[in-house]
Amino acid sequence: MNFEELVVSRHSAVNFVEDEKMTEEDFKKIFELTKLAPSSYNLQFAHYMVITDETKKERVKELSHHQYKIHTASAVVIVMGNKNSIEMPEVEKIYGPLKMLKIMDELDYKMTMEMISGYAEGLKSSPNELDVEMARNVGIHAMLFMLSAKHFGFDTCPMHVHHVDELREEFTIPDHLSPVMMITIGKSVDKVRSRGYRKPVGEFVNFNGF
Repeated sequence: MNFEELVVSRHSAVNFVEDEKMTEEDFKKIFELTKLAPSSYNLQFAHYMVITDETKKERVKELSHHQYKIHTASAVVIVMGNKNSIEMPEVEKIYGPLKMLKIMDELDYKMTMEMISGYAEGLKSSPNELDVEMARNVGIHAMLFMLSAKHFGFDTCPMHVHHVDELREEFTIPDHLSPVMMITIGKSVDKVRSRGYRKPVGEFVNFNGF
């Protein structure tokens, strides 16, 4: 399947084949492609929690207005933003090896650390800035997750996260991880579902101004 076929074939699944199991190996293959998604300064804000346990999945369903697709899905994936991604210890984990392997020289490394430090301070200066930046980066990452899943034969549906405080308590989600969205994943039972109306390109694209 080429990229055009992949994009056209990806639909948001409304129901899944019940009892279709996915293994950790299935997810590892998907995440090996997903991890190539771009992010600001390559800080890789996205963090995932994959829930395959049936009892835990049902608990997520209870916290999500009892949406049936969660029950039939092979897994529900909580996609989170990692607030610690802009902290220097985490930044150094990404850039330190580049300096050690001499992919970056000392001057480039120092300049990059200074730019990221300024970027991080800017995000911390407003309570909403970091949330917006995480949502932007996590959204890009999650889209690649869904395309990668389709590449390996699995269907997905992006969803809102409801009752975040209860979800955080139920799954002991640490404070530095902020749930942004959920994705149900499995094998869709609806193989010929028509795609919803899409605006013509001319309605949502302008060139060189308005």
